Amino acid sequence: MLFIDSTPMTSTPKNSSQPRLKVVPPAVPEPAKPQEKPVQAPIEQTPKKSTFPRQWIAWGVIILGLGGIGMIPVNHSISGKTIITPTVGERQSVTMPETGTLTLHVRSNQTVKPGDILATVSSSSLEDKKAAAQQKIGEAKTAVNSAQQQLILAQTRLEVAKSLESIALEQRNSKRQELNQAQFSSGAARMRALEREQAGIESEIKGIENQILGLENERAGLENEIIGIENNIEGLNEQLEIVESALEKRQGLVTEGLIGSASPELMSLEVQASELKTQIKREENSIETYQQKINQKQNQILQTQQLINQRRQQIGVKSEGVNEIIESLEQQLEEAENFVEQKTIERISAQREVDASLAEIADKQYLLSQQSAEFNRLEQQQQQLAIQATVSGTITTTDLDLLNNQTLEAGREILNVVNLSSLTGLVEIQQEEIDLIHQSLPVTFKPRQATVDQYQAKIEDIQPVIKSDESGQNSVLQIRITIDNDDRQLQPGLEGVAHIKTPQLRVYQKVSREFFKLFPWWKL
Repeated sequence: MLFIDSTPMTSTPKNSSQPRLKVVPPAVPEPAKPQEKPVQAPIEQTPKKSTFPRQWIAWGVIILGLGGIGMIPVNHSISGKTIITPTVGERQSVTMPETGTLTLHVRSNQTVKPGDILATVSSSSLEDKKAAAQQKIGEAKTAVNSAQQQLILAQTRLEVAKSLESIALEQRNSKRQELNQAQFSSGAARMRALEREQAGIESEIKGIENQILGLENERAGLENEIIGIENNIEGLNEQLEIVESALEKRQGLVTEGLIGSASPELMSLEVQASELKTQIKREENSIETYQQKINQKQNQILQTQQLINQRRQQIGVKSEGVNEIIESLEQQLEEAENFVEQKTIERISAQREVDASLAEIADKQYLLSQQSAEFNRLEQQQQQLAIQATVSGTITTTDLDLLNNQTLEAGREILNVVNLSSLTGLVEIQQEEIDLIHQSLPVTFKPRQATVDQYQAKIEDIQPVIKSDESGQNSVLQIRITIDNDDRQLQPGLEGVAHIKTPQLRVYQKVSREFFKLFPWWKL
């Protein structure tokens, strides 16, 4: 019997679509055999492809992706710690110009403009200096006036001396000519010579009268000078009364124990009083001297008048002979020459007096100019005691009321005026960011406050020196920025952060910068 086994064989290849048929002979009992595993037909296997190219492709894609990402431009900014300070040229520090009592005309947080009076200072020492300078100016003016009067008198004496010298020269020449004529001419000519001699004597009398007039003018000048000295003494007495009154007040304060006996003001007043008394005594001595000169001039006038009488007596004398006439003429010529010599000496002396008076006036005028300059300097110094604002801004000093009406030393700081609309910030950035900084970059300042306010700023200056930060471990560059503070909320001394917006960087550039900040290769 034929059986057809339709069971599929496991060994059938995968590509067989139907089971195979075979003829099976009749079953014959056979000894049991161990069951054999069916033998599987060989399976077609696709050759295993290598994964090496795929890995490289994946890495290449990753690298290209990272490279593409690295080339993406991103915004970049540099941040730095910033401290706000007043702007140079937009601030004013006011100090005491002189030791004295301060009177304030402003208050804290008040806005001022140039020319506004901030404070005034009252200085008693400056007032004393001004009074002393004014007194010295008065003394110098008096000295100049006195010297000018001396010059006028000296010039008058010089003119008189010149006139008398000229007359004496004419008389000497006339006597010499008469003597020559008397020696070589006839008797009639000699008689005429006598007549000419009489005329000469008359002329000499006129000259002597002019001399008397000059002496009287000198005496009048001396009297006027005495009047000027008396007026000067009167002024000095008035000044002495003022100084003694002030001295008496200071001595009263010493007695009451308000000031010490060695007070500079008390000692200065005592010195002034002593100087005034000495000057008054000197002026009184000058009056006595001038009075003696007046007496001398009066004696000279009397002597000159006696000389006139003698000359007039000579006119009436008749010559008894030619020899007597010649002898008389020789004597008169000798007297005329002596007279010329005397008048020449007087003229030289008068010229020296004029020169000395001019020099004295120059010295007194120079001293007056010095005293006037000192007084003007004190006036300007007093004007500076009215302290004015030189900039527009806000009073930033607190507790000003504690300084008002207080006596302060010279040089002490009183207050500060700051223009708050434009402040300066000092920004510290790391040395690694220097190559990205230039002045045209925009800047934003954010104060360290619990607000979101930010302020626009611009780079004003880049410092040329690298410094160390507070820790001393990092090198930083300081940049000065100008901050627009229109709302006036920022104050000097406030801290914050400035953000400097730089040109865009590629991602790889930004990453490399941050990497080198964390791991600086130059320290390895």
